Amino acid sequence: GRTPVFVAVDGAAAAVLGIADTLKSGSREAVSTLRRAGIHVLMLTGDNELTAAAIGREVGLDRVLADVRPDEKAAQVRRQQLSGKIVAMVGDGINDAPALARADLGISIGSGTDVAIEASGITLIGGDPRAIPAAMALSRATMAVIRQNLFWAFAYNVLLIPVAMGVLFPAFGISLSPALAAGAMALSSVSVVANSLRLRAFDARPAAAHRIVRRTVAGRLREAWFLGAIGLASLALAGGVMAADRSIEAGAHHVAVTVRDVSFVPADVRIRAGETVVLSFTNADPVFHDWEVVGPANVDAGARPGQTQRIRFTIDEPGTYRIECTVDGHAEAGMVGTLVVEAAD
Repeated sequence: GRTPVFVAVDGAAAAVLGIADTLKSGSREAVSTLRRAGIHVLMLTGDNELTAAAIGREVGLDRVLADVRPDEKAAQVRRQQLSGKIVAMVGDGINDAPALARADLGISIGSGTDVAIEASGITLIGGDPRAIPAAMALSRATMAVIRQNLFWAFAYNVLLIPVAMGVLFPAFGISLSPALAAGAMALSSVSVVANSLRLRAFDARPAAAHRIVRRTVAGRLREAWFLGAIGLASLALAGGVMAADRSIEAGAHHVAVTVRDVSFVPADVRIRAGETVVLSFTNADPVFHDWEVVGPANVDAGARPGQTQRIRFTIDEPGTYRIECTVDGHAEAGMVGTLVVEAAD
């Protein structure tokens, strides 16, 4: 498997030398890892067929293409692509640059030529071949995190947007307050970013190249444990907040106001300063109406025809406040009232 070199002295045959490249440390492990991951490994070389075959057997290559001229390497890559394969080319020399540029993914060795580095998409630091599967493992881990984040984002919105729209309210009385919805959206963004930051702990050293081996379903589930834990924690937090919210509402002072014949029924409402008030505002008229406390209270409830809106508020300052419908002309038509806030005992 060596390349013969004939030596002549003064035109007379003097010696025959057998020359062979030293196999890089880690080559066998790198090829074995790639093959176990289902990747076919080919070698393109300008060496003669016997030498190339010997190297191929030593490292366990799937196929060896020998006696390939520099200008034919890119053509060979193109043939593989036309057969439907996605091709990654690894090289370090000037002669490899056209093939690196032609391949779907060009991988250059950091100790190679500048031309090869410029033509490639990935440059490996050092010359350890095990860095090739390690780089692919990091790429797969990155894509896995992207898919997890997309799934989380879509699933989160698919589940919570209908809840925010009130789908569960008629049957279960469950609604999502604006404050809780804002907190949930912020938690979703934080969880996605935190899941992405887990890549900082990824071991991309050549010694960890075995990560590229095809993952099982159980392995994929283990990788997604973080988002699963975040999901359960989010559900627990949301359940706790909603339970606390219901507890607060259960102990609140409930007031029901109905609009009928362009007037508030009742027109006057009495509450205590500092107490939590739940107002149910029902519109029994055929037009839109509003119930607003004028002044520093800044309390407003609007309802379409046949709709009931519930709001919760607290007013700390005792006093008498004006209530009116903010729709043009409605206050002048008599839609006014008073909110009396009595001092707490």
